Amino acid sequence: MSSHNAAVPHLSAPASVTPAPTHHDILRVLLPLLAALFAALLSSTVAIPALPAVVTEFDGGSVASTWVITVALLANATSTPIWGSLSDRHETRFLIQAALLTLTVGSVMSAAAPALFALLAGRVVQGVGLGGVVAVTVAVLGALIPPREQGRYSGYGAVVMAVSMAGGPLLGGALVDTPLGWRTCFLVPAAPAVLALITLRRTLKPRKRNSSGARIDWMGAVLLTGGVVLLLVWVTGSGGRDEGRLSWPGAGYLIVGGVLLVAAVAVERRASLPVVPVDLLGQRTVACTVVVSVVSGFAFYAALSFLSDHLQSARHHTATATGILLTPLVLGLALSSYASGLLITRYGKWKAMLVAGAVLQFFGCTMLAFVDRTAPIWQIEVAVALLGLGIGVLLQNVVALVQNIVTPERFGAAGAAVFFFRLMGAAVGLPLLATTVPPHGDGTTRVFLHMSVLSLVGLAAVALLPNQRLRASLDPAPESAR
Repeated sequence: MSSHNAAVPHLSAPASVTPAPTHHDILRVLLPLLAALFAALLSSTVAIPALPAVVTEFDGGSVASTWVITVALLANATSTPIWGSLSDRHETRFLIQAALLTLTVGSVMSAAAPALFALLAGRVVQGVGLGGVVAVTVAVLGALIPPREQGRYSGYGAVVMAVSMAGGPLLGGALVDTPLGWRTCFLVPAAPAVLALITLRRTLKPRKRNSSGARIDWMGAVLLTGGVVLLLVWVTGSGGRDEGRLSWPGAGYLIVGGVLLVAAVAVERRASLPVVPVDLLGQRTVACTVVVSVVSGFAFYAALSFLSDHLQSARHHTATATGILLTPLVLGLALSSYASGLLITRYGKWKAMLVAGAVLQFFGCTMLAFVDRTAPIWQIEVAVALLGLGIGVLLQNVVALVQNIVTPERFGAAGAAVFFFRLMGAAVGLPLLATTVPPHGDGTTRVFLHMSVLSLVGLAAVALLPNQRLRASLDPAPESAR
């Protein structure tokens, strides 16, 4: 996320160089945005412990449990690039308030749902709000903070992510066990969302946006949404079994979804204002950062998902104990994100830092590839700590690299594209990876053997990143830097 006070202009720069905001100015906007981000991320984690109670009350079986998570994921994935494109053309103060209001409405709908269908509808609204909060926050901070200074503030976002990822399930589990019941879990994100909504009305000033000229490519957005939905239905459908995916209905989802995505790319390439900036994907910096982001996001969610299953199924730990054992992952992520961001801001050197992060990520995955039910618990703790340290260096800093090479008018779309591909990588990859492992939580070795290979791909992508200087001002990047 990102920045600091005044940047020093070049001696030959004209007097119109955009002045960077002060540290105080940034914090007045950043803190309520972090509250908004916390509410959004909490909506995706605090409800996890409520799933068994939901299934029991609505008698929906395992399908209901799967789709309570999947519909929010679908809505999040498909709405993120649309919100990002909107944030480049319209007033971001209005958009972040709209996203927070959407998230709050979805939370209330989910908590008050009288039936499973109503709960799923509420989760869709929550997912749209989550996508909006993340995408617009990236756009606001990208326009507020120069790329070199973004590292100073990215640690704040990592801490918020760590608290929501680690604390959300613990809080949800505690609420389920109280007389308040599972419905309170879905209502929890509404409180910080409303607080952020009220605060941002005072602290986030209206900014003039470039709303003239081209309009958003809504046809591309519809095709992209349809293709992504069908692809994720294919991946997550039929209980995650190969026989379901390879059946005629499953093949139909895959074929039609693929055709829609190809059509979306064709339409987006001709659009003057694409929802996903496909023209940027041809640039080495953007292509490499997308690969790095996908691999790191995949590794993070794989650790949370498969290690949680291993610790509970193979080692018979409780959900609370599992959350505690995975704490080094999120603490390592927060610590390394904060420290690396400060170092990048101070010295302006990022390449060696990202290479080190990719190496730590590889070693963490490789150590986990040797974890079975007989491995000592300290091996898991050291491995997840290394993995968290590596991922923390990579996840937030790659967003600054992408925003470093685009004009301010494309900050929102470029940043949202990174999050979109990261989310899609995890959403598509995790169910596919799950089919390669045996049941009852003892497939950790095979999962992280695959992840160690993917981590090498991420390391190669980091090595191929052009070693460009991060801009210390908010002015557009020169053409040579793109």
